[in-house]
Amino acid sequence: MVLTPPFEPMLAQAAEYVPGSGVLASGFAAEQKFDGHRAILFTPTGPGGRLLLQTRRGSLVQDRFPDLVAAAEQLPDGLVVLSTEVSDG
Repeated sequence: MVLTPPFEPMLAQAAEYVPGSGVLASGFAAEQKFDGHRAILFTPTGPGGRLLLQTRRGSLVQDRFPDLVAAAEQLPDGLVVLSTEVSDG
């Protein structure tokens, strides 16, 4: 299976509190949201393919993050990386 943009990621949900550790065993997971952008990185799937960086709303923004794109070019082809935070500042 090959994932390609646009890909709909799971979205964060606000909560009043984070349940205790006993709840985590039932499949609940949480992480703190910092300032930045959520993104999904798609490495090329073959020759002539392009590295793509998609926001959680489906926009392609790889041109806004040249340093991230340059670093990601070292990753294997066909890889999809779900990131909780990408900062442009």
